[in-house]
Amino acid sequence: MPNIEDHPYRAFGAKIKHFREQWKQSVSEVSGTLEIDEIFLHDIESGKTLPTDNQLDMIINHFLLTIEQAEELRTLAQSNVDHIADGLIGGVEDMLMKQLVMYMPVEQRVVYTDGMNVTVNRHGVVLQFTQNSAGGPKLKSNVVCQVGMSREHAEKVVEVLKKTLSDHDKSRNAKQLRANNQDKNKPKTV
Repeated sequence: MPNIEDHPYRAFGAKIKHFREQWKQSVSEVSGTLEIDEIFLHDIESGKTLPTDNQLDMIINHFLLTIEQAEELRTLAQSNVDHIADGLIGGVEDMLMKQLVMYMPVEQRVVYTDGMNVTVNRHGVVLQFTQNSAGGPKLKSNVVCQVGMSREHAEKVVEVLKKTLSDHDKSRNAKQLRANNQDKNKPKTV
């Protein structure tokens, strides 16, 4: 059994592995989706290392964790204490005994963003939309939405976006021309 010095985040890693197995996904599938190295994900699951804050957010979003589950993961990530004996074993057994049902309502709100990061790899394209928030003396950029797609689909999105913006600009210019022409044809009153 690995010692705590070599694997200080075993409880955290065990939770990540549990969520991956619960979703019936391989290390390769999850690492490809999250765009992290398979060895790095294995090191996270074995408790050797922790993900960055951004990677933790991506993990939470990927596994569709509840607020409580996300907070538990963040707490485990902040702690350098092995919690397996305290609650993980019983928690895993309890979770295995219950059927997990998650209802995901379709969200219709529009999220406005200040920035965007784009990552391209052999699996496709991932767009990360961000918002800046005041975090003390520095501005912190938070990921508010992530969208993954194939390269072909991304190229189609770019085409549609360019055409839509172009059509909008043409429509606006045509309206301005009509308004200017109507003003010229109006009789002038003195």
